[in-house]
Amino acid sequence: MLASPPRRLRLALLSACCFGLVFASLATGEAPANDCAVNNVLQMGVANMCNGSTYLEGSAPTGFWSGTSAANGLALFGYASAGTGTGKGVTGQTNSTAGSTYGVMGYLSADVPGSASAAVFGNSNSTNTNGYGVFGQHFQSSGSAPAVFGQTNSTEDNAVGVRGVVRPITTGSYSAAVEGLNNGSNFGGFGVFGRHAGQGIGVYGEAENGFAVSGFSPNNWSGYFQGSVNVVGTLTKTAGAFRIDNPLDPAHSYLQHSFVESPDMKNVYDGVVRTNTKGFATVTLPRWFQALNRDFRYQLTVVGRAHWDAKAAVWNEVRENRFTIRTDQPNVKVSWQVTGIRKDPYANAHRIQTVVPKAGSADNKYVHPELYGKPLSKSVVVLPGMRRGTQPK
Repeated sequence: MLASPPRRLRLALLSACCFGLVFASLATGEAPANDCAVNNVLQMGVANMCNGSTYLEGSAPTGFWSGTSAANGLALFGYASAGTGTGKGVTGQTNSTAGSTYGVMGYLSADVPGSASAAVFGNSNSTNTNGYGVFGQHFQSSGSAPAVFGQTNSTEDNAVGVRGVVRPITTGSYSAAVEGLNNGSNFGGFGVFGRHAGQGIGVYGEAENGFAVSGFSPNNWSGYFQGSVNVVGTLTKTAGAFRIDNPLDPAHSYLQHSFVESPDMKNVYDGVVRTNTKGFATVTLPRWFQALNRDFRYQLTVVGRAHWDAKAAVWNEVRENRFTIRTDQPNVKVSWQVTGIRKDPYANAHRIQTVVPKAGSADNKYVHPELYGKPLSKSVVVLPGMRRGTQPK
């Protein structure tokens, strides 16, 4: 109900199932019931059909619904009091087909200090998994519009379109700042998708002491890369292989080879030379060979029927990145192999320990418990998605 029209008017609306309390600062004058274009007056209880801007400005500094001139003031507050059903405190909708149209828009007009300043803020006091601070949903079964969209136009460092934060110092084992869930049962689609149009990083993970990026799949690859992979650090694995199209049947089968393993950081070099008329041959190695390697090992094999009974020996060992072979017959073809142990600064600082005791929570557990007839609860690491305490298939 509007009061007699002196200078400022105050308006309140109350219903049985829900109520909104609004304090409005209005200019002098009244507007027709079906028009809000006069003096920017917002009419309550009727459809406001004007195209101009209308405003609500809180001014009363009392109670929970205090005005914007007071701390924590609210210009508009919507509250649905029903204990059941799908009541809405505030609903916004737009039927426009033009671009940049919004059902609800929030605007932060100033650089406000503090970590909680936001154009739109959602807060949930729910203790179950279905109470959301902010919820977005795409209703239609077609189209690719996102249910929730975040964008930043900032060119500053650390600018983000969407940010999720888990605030407690001690968190649950499955807590996540951002969670992506895809319920599709077909192949394809993503739980989380990251793309960078330039030369940046599509998906980046960082952890002080845990895993920066972790993946688990009980029935398929835990990680799949289409393109080259660069590891800056030590790659630790339980096995390794290459897989290519089988050259003899490329359309129907793969060809796989296991990596060559060693307890040392071993490098392997080989080649073929032929000794001269005096039985000597010098093998020249890369100029960085001795800067990279130490503790050399040699293997020599005479090649060819003509010299099947010839003897071959390393006459001079590696020096100045070369070594000399001598045979007891002239013009002998020799296959040679030299191995060395890495001695570069990174290798010296990260020497591989052959036997490593399991410590802490890893003790009495297994990297692959299923191979020892143990349940997954006996895994050294149990990640989200791994069925705790169950026998794997």
